[in-house]
Amino acid sequence: MECDPAFCNAVTAWNGVNTVEDIRKTANDLISWMKDQAAGKCEIGESAESNMDCLHLETPYAKANVTVYYLEFTICELRVMDRKDENVFYLHFELNDIDHAKSLYTEMLECLLKQKQDNDIHVLLCCTCGLTTSFFTMKLNESAAAMGIKMDFEAVPYDRLYETAASKNIVLLAPQIGYQLKNAKKILTDKAVFAIPAAVFSSYDVLGLINFVRDNVNQPEEEKTAQSEERLSMNEKGGSVLLVSVINMERRTQLAYRVYNGHEILMEKQIVKETYAASDILDVIATVLTLDPEIETVGVVSPGSFIDGKLTYEKANIINFDIRNEIEQRFRRKTVVLNDTDAMALGYSMRERNGAETAFYFLPSGEYAGNIGMSENGMIFGNAGHMGGSQLEGITDIMTFPKNPYALAKTPEGNVILAARYIAGLITFTGCAHVAYYAKMIPDTESLMKELETIIRREYIPEIVKVASIRDYLYDGAMYYIENRKDQ
Repeated sequence: MECDPAFCNAVTAWNGVNTVEDIRKTANDLISWMKDQAAGKCEIGESAESNMDCLHLETPYAKANVTVYYLEFTICELRVMDRKDENVFYLHFELNDIDHAKSLYTEMLECLLKQKQDNDIHVLLCCTCGLTTSFFTMKLNESAAAMGIKMDFEAVPYDRLYETAASKNIVLLAPQIGYQLKNAKKILTDKAVFAIPAAVFSSYDVLGLINFVRDNVNQPEEEKTAQSEERLSMNEKGGSVLLVSVINMERRTQLAYRVYNGHEILMEKQIVKETYAASDILDVIATVLTLDPEIETVGVVSPGSFIDGKLTYEKANIINFDIRNEIEQRFRRKTVVLNDTDAMALGYSMRERNGAETAFYFLPSGEYAGNIGMSENGMIFGNAGHMGGSQLEGITDIMTFPKNPYALAKTPEGNVILAARYIAGLITFTGCAHVAYYAKMIPDTESLMKELETIIRREYIPEIVKVASIRDYLYDGAMYYIENRKDQ
């Protein structure tokens, strides 16, 4: 295995090993260990190039690659793809801690082996309480198995529709809740959503429904909502910025990053994992700084509280972690930290309202309280980042709801009730002139306005706007915040 001369001339220190040959030997020993862990569980293959070694793993349902790149530093990339070539696990990190690498590989291998029946069509049936669809589902599963049809069916009551739909290919509503079809299509924009034909449902026509699924499974309707395409004009103060974002949405945590030079995006990636830890942020930073050592500033945007640079985000079991100091001491880069909703509020205010007063309400799917950030003239107000996204949870016990807030969080109607009460409180105590909100479970602003009008007189309700996406607002707000703190 011949090394690239340019690579061989590089001097890289890795765990006290100072020669290219020793680095590659250590990496190959790690790959051998990885092969042993996968033996008997999946098909195994290997490939190599002058500056790269790759381990290939494959099951009937998915495939995975472990790629070690021998650059000036050693980078390891872990990836699991399903049969549609979609990433279900993806991350990369600097390979300088063997135990940490083994831990991440173990997580990747578990993810690979969990990919079962991905070639099947997963069908969700829903009715008011789940009883009538449960009987139909039993007949459908029996018939599909007998005929060798790769479909599986599950039935749920309406209050479990949205938490269950994420893993399904198609969602079918029983005729008795057909009136919910419009809202379901608005919320489940990446799914095929239909009402079961009344004739098929009333007669429990198994073959008729199977054929209906075949005809419609690949026809999701994507909602298109306008949003300003203009990017903020950043201050050109020199030096690129790595911005790592953690977003709590769709009942899971998403970790992504961008590298900016002024307003230009030089690099963008999303990390795909089933669990999230503070070490994932540090892995991203280490890897990106290895690839681009000219980066001068690191920004971290996350749910949770930032007090004196210390992050508390209980959902990820991160308590009082001094992340700003950890990054500055370990990587020697100026570091700025910011709550995610504060970033959204600032980004929306600057992009859509030229810095005018804005309150931003963020209600992730499956949560009962959400978070509020406020911004005006490029400044952040309020305490979203101080109370860690839980300032609204703190007042839930003294508010009046028609039913348990946890139950309300499961349905669109419940989300409207929750949001209306929190936004009403916001309007009452701040007198804000404009409210923007992101809540995927709320199908439209009209329903929210109607609920608000049961609490506040119409003339006292400010302009309220639903946004289709939060990603660019979060990044724009964080970058504006970072650029205006570089000299502090």
